[in-house]
Amino acid sequence: MEARHGVMGPGVRRAVTSRVNSDDTLRIEWPEPDDGEIVLRNVETGEEREGADLTGLRAGIWMASHRGEPLATDDPGFSLDGLLAYAETPRTREIRAFRTSGGTLGLTVREVKPYVEVTGVQSDDGVIEVEGLIAYGPPIEGPATLVAVARRGPEPVSGPAAFHRRRFEGSVRIAPMAATQVRRRVFWDLHAEVGGVRLPLAARLDDVTDKKARVRFPAQYVERVRVRPYYTESDSLAVALTVEEESS
Repeated sequence: MEARHGVMGPGVRRAVTSRVNSDDTLRIEWPEPDDGEIVLRNVETGEEREGADLTGLRAGIWMASHRGEPLATDDPGFSLDGLLAYAETPRTREIRAFRTSGGTLGLTVREVKPYVEVTGVQSDDGVIEVEGLIAYGPPIEGPATLVAVARRGPEPVSGPAAFHRRRFEGSVRIAPMAATQVRRRVFWDLHAEVGGVRLPLAARLDDVTDKKARVRFPAQYVERVRVRPYYTESDSLAVALTVEEESS
């Protein structure tokens, strides 16, 4: 069966809701009962899969069809609360529903590893404080550390942190980072560390694109060293330390 993706025929029915449940099943809600089978097609390989069970779906983009036509949907596929709930389950593969520009349903399947989803950042009074939630990993309880790892040169700098099941909170002082500054600019990546395992800090569940350019945190100063948290191109949380030139 060859679905005409993005081209909707005159008799196409439109789903009200199209979401991926935490058990990796596709939940479709129609305005009225419907018993038609959903078919998924991998846009790269052409592989097809019938039904709502998404277990074992290979990584890539899949388009949904219904009765031989692209599945139209009113659901934008985004709910931060829903994605946070989905991330509570330990998993190695994430499946997200999305609505194409043509109003049809697609799925993105990608490999994932546990990390800390950042929910709050405060940069003030010589300290960077971070709050977050464990994504795709099991709950953790107890003390931890917030570790800043320089991409080149200086040894890691750490501060106190703790896990309270899924919730994480930690802080790191900026003075020890600035004290190691030997180049004009140094970048530090932030991690939560517990039991010798480092979990990256990142913000990947919301719908904010291009965070590196659009999200700005306040800068702090240690003498001439400007310290500013920022998001990388992969939405990881990092810190840039820059020696500012003296004004003439």
